[in-house]
Amino acid sequence: MIDNKEDKTPVAQNVVTMCTKCKMQLDHVVLFHDKEGIVEKVKCNTCGSEHKYRPEREKSPKKAAKTSKGGRRSKKLDLTMDFETLTEKFKGKKPVHYTMSGSFKADDMIEHKTFGLGIVISASNEKMEVVFSDRPRTLVYNW
Repeated sequence: MIDNKEDKTPVAQNVVTMCTKCKMQLDHVVLFHDKEGIVEKVKCNTCGSEHKYRPEREKSPKKAAKTSKGGRRSKKLDLTMDFETLTEKFKGKKPVHYTMSGSFKADDMIEHKTFGLGIVISASNEKMEVVFSDRPRTLVYNW
């Protein structure tokens, strides 16, 4: 696996990184590399802003899950539910193609062109939490 600090994604290819204008992890196009061939500048596919490439930071190991009173897990921890379990739960549901201008609600099954099949966990204020096979993500809608 390539270390994010030394990402050598080719020019004109997509890479997911933090957009400084949108303040979200979104698809960007690689504009150019430094002399070592490491990604240096990207352009956001959503808002069109150009900025320095900001690779994901190394995440610290997660602590053991805490439960609130009554033994129930918090909503934030529910985002880490097993993707296979969720897809089994919504097996008969037909996925809707994701677009930023679309309207979505909790328990919708979506098909994202980059991330694949996902299940909407929550949706409010033009942002929604979606669980994909690799990890949960925040996406925009009604944009």
